Amino acid sequence: MSGKGRGRQGADRSGGAEAPARSVEKMLKRAVRLSKSGRHAEAGAMCDRILEADPGNAGAMVVKAIEAIASGDPKNAARWYDRALEADPGDVVCLAGKAMALNMRGRHRSAMKCCNEALRTDPDDVDANNEKGLALKNMGRFDKALQCYDRALAASPGNTVVMSNKGVALMMKGLHEEAVACYDRALAGSRRDAAAVFNKGVALGHLGRREESLQHFGRAMAINPAVIGENIGTVLDQMGASEEERKIVMGGGRAGGRKRGGRKMRGKKR
Repeated sequence: MSGKGRGRQGADRSGGAEAPARSVEKMLKRAVRLSKSGRHAEAGAMCDRILEADPGNAGAMVVKAIEAIASGDPKNAARWYDRALEADPGDVVCLAGKAMALNMRGRHRSAMKCCNEALRTDPDDVDANNEKGLALKNMGRFDKALQCYDRALAASPGNTVVMSNKGVALMMKGLHEEAVACYDRALAGSRRDAAAVFNKGVALGHLGRREESLQHFGRAMAINPAVIGENIGTVLDQMGASEEERKIVMGGGRAGGRKRGGRKMRGKKR
């Protein structure tokens, strides 16, 4: 918003239009910090205030989109990214973010189009390559997905999210040894990544390493029982797990159904 006339009027009344602009900038920085620390509702509320003062603030729209993703509302997130792209057309961060929201809704072809647009501007963008890889993987195009993950990893070699996603694509190709190696690299950077631990357990199961597989399922349950618990029952049924094996898994991967410290896990997942 340029608002030349309003800017001059504001200067006459308050001593300069820059003052409210600085206030909005400070609020946006605060909102970003809140979002990065996982306090998405607070970040979203602050962005509501920003958008009241500056309806075209693309940064606040992106934070609102991230809040929607965190609350499990990718449809609303895509709307916020669309608004941000109206304010800042072609922005790579917004395009990659919209692709994430579309992937979460199962709209993988549309997600890939967003990624391609972003990658025309920045071929090495990590998020756009990662989201394109996810879209291609979900469309069954595993080799193309792996190429996208490798491009993302060339730009960000220690990226544990991309490495874990690459492991899924390898596993879906039946390359379980390679998948395990990917999960090991991902877990070296983030040992409490429940999805990576769980998926490594699946790959180990395919390799016939049953005991290790069950231990990893148990570790994943100990890290995030609410999320992993959504999938673990089906996997254990497919394995034909015994009652004792199920107890070990539900106990965090330790015999006796107990986690470290002697407290029982209460059984309740990307």
